[in-house]
Amino acid sequence: MRRLLRSFACAFRGVGIASRSRNMIIHLSAAAAVSAAAALARIEPWGWAAVFLCFGLVIASELVNTAIERLCDLYTAEQSKAVRDVKDIAAGAVLVSAAAAVAVAAAVFILGRGKA
Repeated sequence: MRRLLRSFACAFRGVGIASRSRNMIIHLSAAAAVSAAAALARIEPWGWAAVFLCFGLVIASELVNTAIERLCDLYTAEQSKAVRDVKDIAAGAVLVSAAAAVAVAAAVFILGRGKA
């Protein structure tokens, strides 16, 4: 049980470290803005589920991207085409997940307004 709790502590530490990055602050701010807009629009419960799932996807993608970038920076400080490609591919994954989240949010806001 102690090892399990320690692994959770390490995971939370990682989220905390990444949450101080500029990109993560942008994602978290966007999530807060979308949440406020969703509350004002009174979206349906299924819409909230979809929006929160997208938040998780984008945040998880950014966490992986941040980890890859840090690992690459640890590997070499010199310019490297391979390292640049790895970083760009990881950033591309975040871009794709964010674009999908925007599409889902648009659908939720168009289709998912409550009856109130």
